[in-house]
Amino acid sequence: MQLGIALYNALRSANIPDEKAMDVVNALENEMNRQLVTKLDLKQELSQLETRMTVRMGYLGATIIGLQSIIMTLLKVFG
Repeated sequence: MQLGIALYNALRSANIPDEKAMDVVNALENEMNRQLVTKLDLKQELSQLETRMTVRMGYLGATIIGLQSIIMTLLKVFG
């Protein structure tokens, strides 16, 4: 990770001991891995969203067809 190397070098140039500089870099990397979203995370979430939307659209389509059938039947009976 280039950011980690750059941070480590900056800390070392500020006379921070090697062990402390590594602790800072490791803490930053751990926090970034915990907090940041990756492209893979986004792709998985998008795929799940697409699936949920497809199912909901299917339910909506079935509901509309059912309502149309009821309305057509009522129009035949009372029309």
